[in-house]
Amino acid sequence: MTDPLRVLVVEDEWLIAEDIAACLRDSGHQVIGPAPSVAAALRLIGENPVDVALLDVQLHGETSLAIAEELKTRHIPFACLTGFGPRDVPSTFANARFVRKPADQAAILRALAELVPTS
Repeated sequence: MTDPLRVLVVEDEWLIAEDIAACLRDSGHQVIGPAPSVAAALRLIGENPVDVALLDVQLHGETSLAIAEELKTRHIPFACLTGFGPRDVPSTFANARFVRKPADQAAILRALAELVPTS
């Protein structure tokens, strides 16, 4: 088994956030959050070590661009959670890894493995 990852979950839909968190915990990873807003996510990033993030693109009418920029500054890889296709999201996310919602455990774990490959 690989080392557990500290995964920041940024998702404003409570049920989806809890499903993702449960999937991560069941797979042995530590969940940071879930954060339902940009402000909450930025606070969690500042207060916790984070290895990788799963980031909802749209959060209650605001985009998560500020979160993506902070993650990039800290060299923390992330995947975008979205119900939209990659062409429908802001260009800041153009080269991001996308996980289509609703995501199942296999899709989430595959994204994590691509973002943080094991040696």
